[in-house]
Amino acid sequence: MKYHGKPVEQKSWFTSIVLYIILFQFCLVKFEYKMMEKMNVKRIMQHLLFLLLVGMVTLSGCSKDDDTEQPDGKSIDIAVGTYKGKLTVWGDLPNTDQNEFFDAVITVTKADNEHLKVTAKTGEPYSAVTEKTIKVQAEEYLGDIYHVIGDLQGSFWYHTDTKTVDISTNKQRETDVHYTFEGAKQ
Repeated sequence: MKYHGKPVEQKSWFTSIVLYIILFQFCLVKFEYKMMEKMNVKRIMQHLLFLLLVGMVTLSGCSKDDDTEQPDGKSIDIAVGTYKGKLTVWGDLPNTDQNEFFDAVITVTKADNEHLKVTAKTGEPYSAVTEKTIKVQAEEYLGDIYHVIGDLQGSFWYHTDTKTVDISTNKQRETDVHYTFEGAKQ
C-alpha cells in the first residue's frame, strides 16, 4: 500500500486479528476428528489458547514510543534553511505602518533535536518581529516537519514535497509581535 507515493507498513491490529483467526482455523483443521474424540475438549482449548498467545506475542509489532527521538530516525534538519515569502504582521511594528511584507526573508535554524528557531532577516522593516523557538517533530509517512500540539510559541509546518513553510507565532509577552509567514525554501 502507498500513501502519497511512499510505502506504508501494512502491519496493523486488523491484520494481526486476521492472522490469529487463520492460525486458529489452521489448528482446528489440523486436529482430526478421531484426535478430538480421544482428547479432552478442555485440553484442546488449552492448546489452542497457548497457540493463540504464542501467535499474539510473535506476530505483534513493536513501536518506538520514545519522544526524544524522531519516528524512524527522521531528522528535523530538512526544515533548516532560508525562506522567502509573504510575512503578515498582526499588530504594530516600530518605524512602519505596513503590515504585509512580500519577499520577506525568514531563517530557520536548529536549536536542538526537537526545536527550530525562527528569525527574521536583520535590517528590514519587518525585522522587529519576535524570534521564536518552536518544538517540532517529523511526520511519519511524508516526512513533513510540524509543531508539537500545545506549543505556546506558535505553529510551524514544513512541507517536504513542495519545500515550503507555514509559520504562525503566538504573542506570549506584551512586547511580542505576532505574525504569519508563508514562504519557499531558497
